[in-house]
Amino acid sequence: MWDDADGFFYDRIALSDGEIVPIKVRSMVGVLPVLATAVVDEHLIHRAETLGKGFAEMLGRKAFDVDTLTDLGVIRGEPGDREMLLGVVGEERIFRLFERLFAEDEFLSPFGMRSLSQAHRDQPYVLEIGDLRASVDYEPAESTTNMFGGNSNWRGPIWFPLNYLLVSSIRVFGQFYGDAVTVEYPTGSGQRRNLEVVAEDLRARLISIFLRDGKGRRPCFGGVDRLQLDERWRDHLLFNEYFHGDNGAGLGASHQTGWTGVVADLIRRCPGADVPCVADLLLSPAPKGSKKKEKR
Repeated sequence: MWDDADGFFYDRIALSDGEIVPIKVRSMVGVLPVLATAVVDEHLIHRAETLGKGFAEMLGRKAFDVDTLTDLGVIRGEPGDREMLLGVVGEERIFRLFERLFAEDEFLSPFGMRSLSQAHRDQPYVLEIGDLRASVDYEPAESTTNMFGGNSNWRGPIWFPLNYLLVSSIRVFGQFYGDAVTVEYPTGSGQRRNLEVVAEDLRARLISIFLRDGKGRRPCFGGVDRLQLDERWRDHLLFNEYFHGDNGAGLGASHQTGWTGVVADLIRRCPGADVPCVADLLLSPAPKGSKKKEKR
C-alpha cells in the first residue's frame, strides 16, 4: 500500500481481472501505521521470556542481529539496559509520513490533525472504474454528500480518538530519540524540533479548542453567541463528536465524553504536571526491581 513517490499509504482496490487500483486519497487511514509503535526494554523482554511468550524470542538475539539494529538507531543503550523501538513500518517511511502530517496545507490544523488532507479542497480525488465515478474532496465540517445516510464526516474534521493516539505515538518516538532526531515542524517552516516538542505542540492545539482565545471566545462554541457570551452558558463546555478542521467549532453530537473526554488526559500531561498520563500507565513496564502488592 506504500506509494514511494508520494510518501504515503493508500487503499487499493483489487479488480476481478487482477488489476490493482490505488485510491490516492490522503486521509488519516494512511497514517495509522504510525500508531503501531512502542519502546520495549530488555527488562520487559526478560519478563516475557519467564512466561514463555513468543514475542520475547522474536525480539531476542536469535531473531535479530542486535549490532545491525544498533547501527540503524532502533536499539539504544548499553547491554543489559537497552531499549528497542518496535513498529510495523520502518523509520524511513515514518518520517516520510511526518512530512505530510506536519504540513499546514495538508493535515496540520491550528486545532489538531484533520482527518483528510486539506490539499483535496482544490484537488478532489476522482476515481473512475467502468461506469463507476466517485470523488472525495476536503470538507472541514459536516458532509455535503448523502453517503452513509449523510454521516460521512471523515473528510476533514478533527476527531479526538485518532488525535489522542497520534500524540501518544509521536511522544513515544520523541522519548526514544530525544534530541538526536529532529523534524521540520511545521513542514516547510525551516524550524526543526524534536518529536517530544512536536507532541507537546499538538497536545496544546487540541486543548486550545476549549480555551478562550485573545478575543475571549472558545473555538469549540463556534459562532453561537449565547454559548460564547452568556455567563449562564459560557463556562459549561460540551464534548462534541468532532470539530471543524479549520476553526475548531464543535460539530455532531455534543455529549461524546467517551472519546472527546480524553482531552482531560491531555491536560494531565501539561509541563510540570505531577500526575502520570493514562497512556504511560498502560504502556510503561514496571520499574526495575519493583513488585506489585498482591490484593487478597
